[in-house]
Amino acid sequence: MDTYTINSKAGFVAVMGRPNVGKSTLINALLGQKIAAVSPRPQTTRKRQMGILTIKSKDKYTQIIFVDTPGIHNPRHKLGERMNREAKAPLEDSDVIL
Repeated sequence: MDTYTINSKAGFVAVMGRPNVGKSTLINALLGQKIAAVSPRPQTTRKRQMGILTIKSKDKYTQIIFVDTPGIHNPRHKLGERMNREAKAPLEDSDVIL
């Protein structure tokens, strides 16, 4: 059996917070491209979205998977409850939470 080494690392970063505080804007800026919708309206992000940043240094690659989440808030209806569940889902699977 052949053995080889993969010179790469990856990690998940969940960006969480209240509605309309700039989570999507931050991710777009870090990635250098628009992957998440941004508007002045609260609760624009309704489902988790992921964006991948690949960094190459010498012969190694590092990938950071950013997870954009809906804002966490006090829900007043079923949609709000679903959005909060969607926002909290990456807590267990992320390596870093911002």
